[in-house]
Parts: sequence; C-alpha cells; structure tokens
Amino acid sequence: MTVLMLIIALPHSAKAATAGYAHVHSDGHSVLRSVTGPAHSLSSHAGEVVAVLPFGRLAWLRVQLPPASHGTRLQHVLHGLLEDRLLDEPQHLHIALPPDAESVARTGGSLLVAVCDKQWLRDVLAPLQAAGLTVQRLVPELSPSDTPRLHVMGEPERSHSVFSHADGVALLPPNTAQWSAFAGLATDALQIHAEPAMVARVQATLQRQPRLQSAAQRWVQSSQSAWDLAQGEWAQGRTQQIQRQMLAIWQTLRHAPAWRPVRWGLSALLVLQVVGLNALAWRERSALDAQQASLQSILKNTFPSVALVIDAPLQMQREVDVLLQKSGALSRTDFEPLLAALAGVLPAGQAPSQIHFAQHSLRVQGVTLDANATSTPALTTQGLQLRQDGQDTWVLQAEGAP
Repeated sequence: MTVLMLIIALPHSAKAATAGYAHVHSDGHSVLRSVTGPAHSLSSHAGEVVAVLPFGRLAWLRVQLPPASHGTRLQHVLHGLLEDRLLDEPQHLHIALPPDAESVARTGGSLLVAVCDKQWLRDVLAPLQAAGLTVQRLVPELSPSDTPRLHVMGEPERSHSVFSHADGVALLPPNTAQWSAFAGLATDALQIHAEPAMVARVQATLQRQPRLQSAAQRWVQSSQSAWDLAQGEWAQGRTQQIQRQMLAIWQTLRHAPAWRPVRWGLSALLVLQVVGLNALAWRERSALDAQQASLQSILKNTFPSVALVIDAPLQMQREVDVLLQKSGALSRTDFEPLLAALAGVLPAGQAPSQIHFAQHSLRVQGVTLDANATSTPALTTQGLQLRQDGQDTWVLQAEGAP
C-alpha cells in the first residue's frame, strides 16, 4: 500500500484529542485506510501530513480591503476591520487568508478570510507535535464554494446539515422548513453529499438523490482545498513548500483519474521500448551466432583435421601458417617477416642489442618504445601483437599466442 498522505481530522475540543485522532491514509485522491488512534501511533508515517479543521471551529468573514493594504500592513488592516465583528481580541484569533490575498490587498477589493481560536488550534496540534509529527498543511473541512453544496453528516439521531456557498459555510437549522431562507438550496446547481446513514432520509426529505460521501472521503476531498490555513506561527518555510508542491504534483500524476490516459500511454511506451530493445538484441545475437557458425563451418570444411573449434579466425590463421611452413614459404610468424614488422615500428636510430627467435616469437632487448607502438595499424593488420616483457625487452608474436 502506497501511502503518500496522512490526513488527520482535528477534534472539536482539545480534550477529545486524548482519546485519539480519526485519520485517513490516502494517495491524495482516495481512501486507503481510515482508523482512529493516538498521536504516537501516527509518528511512523513518512508522507505529507495534513490536518483538517472541523467546520464548527471556523468562521468565514468577508471584508473590504482598501488599496495598497498589502505586505506587512495587511494584518493590521484586517485587525482593524474585524475588531468590531469578532467576539474575541484579533490577536487571540488565527486569521487565515486565501491564496489571492496579496493581489486583492494591492488593488483593494472584497476578501473572504477564515478565523479560528488560536489556543484551541495549539492545544489540538500539541499531541501531534509531541509525537514527532510535523503538520505541513491545515485545511478546512468545508470551505466556501462558487457551486453551492449541501453536506449532511452524522446519523438520524444526531445529524448536521452544512451549506457551503460563495460567501461562507453555514450550519442549517434542524427544521428543513426554515431552509427556504437560503436561496442557494433551491437551485438546480446544488450538489448534495450525504454520509451513508443519512442517504435515505435526505432522499425522502429533499426528493433528490444525494452523492454518497463518508467522513473519510470528505476529509480526502478537503485535502485538495486551495485554502492552506498553515499561516502565521504555523507557516512552512520555502523549502517545505516546494517539497510539498512537488509531492502534490507527483500524487496528481500518479493517482488522479484525469491523468489515467497519460499513465497508460507512458506505460505502453515503456513496454514497447523494452520489447523493441529485446527484439533488437535477439536479432543482433542471431546474426552474430550465424556469423560464428559460418566461420566454424568454413574452418572445418577447409581444415578437416581441426576437431574442436574455439577461436575460428585464430585457428584458421595457424593452419595457414603450418601449410606455408610445410611448403617452404615464409609465413607471417617466421623470423624474417617478424623482424621486418618490428623494423617498421622502431624509432629512427634504434637497433636491438639482442635478438632471440623461438616458437614463432621474436624477442628483442635494448630498445625503447612508447605505448602507442603496441597498437599501430602496421601490426594489427598483420595479426601481430607487440608487448613489453621487461624494462627494455619486447616480444613480437601472433595475436592470441601464449
């Protein structure tokens, strides 16, 4: 099981964190495993760690920013605009901005911000930090959406209906007769998501078929939110942000359904490449085997006395040398041809002090040759090999000779 993301649902109260955290192991797009466990049981996970803030802990407020309020001024401007609308002092609250906050603040305009209690966030994250987990992103369980969405959660005895719209997230009253105050609920574009226990009730009450979505699936969907509430004291450094972005790209390429045709295409291309290389190697090997078989056949047909073929070209040359010797003609490994070949590579003015010839091998002493002399074309074309056998001793013989 490839786990690239650990999604942790933060509890509504800090005391509930002692009982454990509901969490999901995911590839970034689907639920691989959903369990509840204490913080220390999660510390072995090595993927991206995402914490989901419950919808009941977030408030969504829209403010009108003046132009040129970007940069370091932005937080001060927000505190001034929100001071009369908050129940607590702004410095005690965590105010998170959307990704386009800087551009809106530069030119001025309407901006939606998320607000939650700082101390609560510290308390619910503390056990995770103590267990060695670094939460890399903080995302809202439900966030504002241009497409209106209705989420029905829980069980019939205890359920919550939450409405996400362009201006925020609202908890709807239990009495559905009061829902008429929310205009977006009557549109055909409304998307309805319901947990398994609430599907039948939603269908009977609203006369519409909802999309089945468990809590774990909702948290995985939340992990794809454009909102990242890890700002201020929870902000990640530039290096961590780049690593997280690269991991997100990898997750998308590897697991996103939209990229499935590309993955299939790359896999097919790789298979074709492997098959093609194997076919080419087999063809070259067959051609080489055919050439070797042809040489062996020529050797055996020409010299029937050769019973075992090991190196056909070398054995054929030796048989030719034997024939030349028996006929009285000079072969390439006789004294005169070897001496003539050696004279062709000796530097001008040098002459051997001693010359020994035995077993078709010419040994000379008292000469100085450079390394290039051993591989000159004049010797290789004749099938001769020159090697050094001491400080000033050189041996010239047929290639492959011992």
